[in-house]
Amino acid sequence: MIFRSTRSSAPSVDFVGALVGGLAPDGGLYVPDAIPALPGDWATFGYRESVAASLSLFGAEGVESLVAAAAARFDHPEIAPIVEVGDRLVMELFWGPTLSFKDHAMQVVGRLLDRHVGSGTILGATSGDTGSAGIEGVRGTDLDIVILYPDGMVSDFQRRQMTTVADPNVKAVAVAGTFDDCQALVKDAFSRHDLLAVNSINFARVAAQVGYYVYAGARIGEPFDVVVPTGNFGNVYSCWLAKQMGVPIEVITIANNANHALADVVTTGVMTPAEVVATLAPSMDVQIPSNFERFTEDPTAEFKTGWSTDEQIMSTIDDVRDRFGYLLDPHTATAWRAGSDTRSDRLQLVVATAHPAKFLDEAEPPDGYPDLSQLPERIHRIANDSSELEPFLR
Repeated sequence: MIFRSTRSSAPSVDFVGALVGGLAPDGGLYVPDAIPALPGDWATFGYRESVAASLSLFGAEGVESLVAAAAARFDHPEIAPIVEVGDRLVMELFWGPTLSFKDHAMQVVGRLLDRHVGSGTILGATSGDTGSAGIEGVRGTDLDIVILYPDGMVSDFQRRQMTTVADPNVKAVAVAGTFDDCQALVKDAFSRHDLLAVNSINFARVAAQVGYYVYAGARIGEPFDVVVPTGNFGNVYSCWLAKQMGVPIEVITIANNANHALADVVTTGVMTPAEVVATLAPSMDVQIPSNFERFTEDPTAEFKTGWSTDEQIMSTIDDVRDRFGYLLDPHTATAWRAGSDTRSDRLQLVVATAHPAKFLDEAEPPDGYPDLSQLPERIHRIANDSSELEPFLR
């Protein structure tokens, strides 16, 4: 499999080149030269087979044992269970070590980077969940990791998941700005330093995420619709790729919070710049979705969309809990609400991207999860200035 830059001026690379390079030298994102087709027996795959097949189809080699080791970190026998809530299906992607869907890719990418690089510095930006998942993905390795997060714009639980890690190779850096500012600092640093990526600018993350949509298709066994809560478009792009590869996904609905740049572009065909607004669903507080650069089709034809205010998020959480006894996290609540407006007579799969304990006081984390409030924090703070980031990259 060959990967090229979205900006066309960088040399093509193979899967390992895209993994290690992260961002292409010309500032673009790597995309596959062609979208592969699933093998004829894909509908018989379990979770591990689905993820391994997806990675292999995009050019990764010898990943079966690596995927198995990653899957062993999940606190559920089905890894990505699909449960019935009313007459819809919910795919729970929050049973990993940091209670977020990001674990599904990060546990794989961390192992891939450890295998192919061994040492170096990872730089990433997070709107809440990527940071802790990236940190957890490389703990115990010789890789250093620096994670930037917008100061005051992640939940206390999310922040503590990063700042209570005592490992010397981990640095959590609070930036005086938004996630979009953090993301811009990361891209600028990649243009000047030899760094490794764990953000979804790294195509290996996208390839791993395709795997759980393949698994969902195998489990469901008939055409279905999907609703994806997203801020940076990476999870939606993974879903769209799975559809192109042969998973019988029909309608894909993008769900946003009050930061609805993606919803706007699907509705109007135009992405209008806007300031980031802090919401109850902080992992989606993004107005410049970097992965959208990978998408060259007409979004108005490929997706449906919806977005929710904080008040609508809370009313959706209350309604689903009262009617079905099921507690949604705020991000998944945006998907539930958006999906209410785009339903068809097909089964609808709502993607649950985080455990509610990360955001709701009424929710308890899984048994055995550490009490982060009792652990000391290490926080580094910088201005939204690349010169203040430099000391962390040396």
